[in-house]
Amino acid sequence: MEGEVYTEAPAMAYAAYNFENTALELARAQWPNYADQHYLKGCKWSPDGTCLLSAIRGGGMNVFELPPDLYSCDSVLQSRPIVPLNPAISVPEAGLIYDYIWYPGMNSSNPATCCWLSSGHEGPIHLWDAFTGDLRCSYRGYNAVDELEAAMCLTFSADGQSVFCGYKKNVKIFTTGRPGRECDEYPISHQASCIVASQAQPGVVAIGTVRNTVELVSQSDGTFRHLCKLQAHKGGITSMVFSLDGSRLYTGARKDKELICWDLRVPGRPMFVLTRECNTNQKITIDLSTDNKWLVSGGSDGKVQIWNVSEQHYPTVHMQMSLHNDSCNGVSLHPYRPILATASGQHHAIDPLHHSRTMPVYENALCMWWVGTQQEDQDLITTIIKAATHAS
Repeated sequence: MEGEVYTEAPAMAYAAYNFENTALELARAQWPNYADQHYLKGCKWSPDGTCLLSAIRGGGMNVFELPPDLYSCDSVLQSRPIVPLNPAISVPEAGLIYDYIWYPGMNSSNPATCCWLSSGHEGPIHLWDAFTGDLRCSYRGYNAVDELEAAMCLTFSADGQSVFCGYKKNVKIFTTGRPGRECDEYPISHQASCIVASQAQPGVVAIGTVRNTVELVSQSDGTFRHLCKLQAHKGGITSMVFSLDGSRLYTGARKDKELICWDLRVPGRPMFVLTRECNTNQKITIDLSTDNKWLVSGGSDGKVQIWNVSEQHYPTVHMQMSLHNDSCNGVSLHPYRPILATASGQHHAIDPLHHSRTMPVYENALCMWWVGTQQEDQDLITTIIKAATHAS
């Protein structure tokens, strides 16, 4: 990354989402449930939309490519077969993965930009090559007694030049092109659990903590300025997303059914509150479409909920889809195609004495769903006949 200059990706057309029909499954990858329980830990589309990244407990990290026929099609046949997903890149990262994030300037036509960060149990932050799966470099955070400390959450700055990492007592900021241990620090009162950077306002970062608070700070040239503190959740913050114009922040927490929208132009009071099923300590992620219209969330009941948050009145659930038999812990909207990626699975307590009357349902799956225009087979046949008749 040394010497790389981040350039803004060319503007892409917004995805033509059609949340009126049920989602059509396009592709799937499944992991067996051994004793160590291979459940997934979310999923994230790459910024250029060419591939999907996911972490699997006990199975490392895997990159899956978007099926070639989905790059340009306007509609999909309802009879389209489900494509089995096989990882293009597998990284056998040992231990528990806490967080991971794509480089914001990732573009497959420039291999130098194709990489992602990950943080795991008792290890440094790793930068991985998305073409080869090789380890490019590491960023090491140390505590007050000079012991290596694992980052609980991380994110890139909007321009990709800095890496923000949340620890137990501070947020460390590394320069992307200078790996190692040199960093700036911002002290926090409680352990960081989630961190996101605003794309519209460079340097503005939201820091979620295990004590249900969100702190907004502005960072520039190694100096920090506290902006405001948001507090309304019942549990520790697990998922946050800024709107692309930077005016809103959506937050979710563990064992908290509420999703809160904060108007950052008038901070301190929730703009509105949405509900989802979240009766677990597991991270249940949320995502926002690139046109700022659709907010999507998974749920511990396996359902995916969609809200039209561009409405002026209090948003209600626009659509609810039962896509998984187990907890849907990850959702990710494709940046420019009407495709939704979901990840499922969770830790199930094992009863060694078999006292439980019901067997737990295991579904450790990564799926791609078409949420655009669908075409029935009969419609296609009619179109072909009309075209043939017109040609004759």
